[in-house]
Amino acid sequence: MSDWLLTCVVSGAALAAVWFPLYRGMRLCYEARAATRHLGAGELKQHVAKSPNAAANEPLAVVMVRTLMKSLQENQAGHPRDFIVDATRQYVVNEYDTHYAQRISMYANLLPPIGFIGTTGGLLILFVSMHMADSSLELGALAIALTSSIFALVGFSMLEGMKLRLYTRLLACVDEVISMQRRSEERRAAA
Repeated sequence: MSDWLLTCVVSGAALAAVWFPLYRGMRLCYEARAATRHLGAGELKQHVAKSPNAAANEPLAVVMVRTLMKSLQENQAGHPRDFIVDATRQYVVNEYDTHYAQRISMYANLLPPIGFIGTTGGLLILFVSMHMADSSLELGALAIALTSSIFALVGFSMLEGMKLRLYTRLLACVDEVISMQRRSEERRAAA
């Protein structure tokens, strides 16, 4: 196998190994972004009015409103309303963690070891090329070692940063639903 071909094969394998978890993690971030999107009161009412199975991936604000309404209506044990609201909030946050945050973390946490494997492979090729006294192969091997590490660490940072940003969006969305629910209770009490 020629030096150029070996360098291309190992570079392609290193970048492909980093690309797969990065792509899957970014795709999950996109889905989580859709699930945590802001819905106005009118749009929220339209979604809630639809049948509960209208959309498989409906926004978490809709899930929270439906769960909160059902829990408040079926409150036969006389639990305090704040307890029900807090339990519903925790339920929605747990749903987000289960379907998005944990999976994004899994893909993000795969990247540093994959980058390390690429670095190790690149250094191994570098040592072999030094034995063969081939400077072009040495340069390619060093490029593999560095690019796999850089791509893996940048990808890890991107996924973890996006996960934190999406969690902030989720909390803002949930807090907005809770404030809308409290305002509607205040209007009902005033009437």
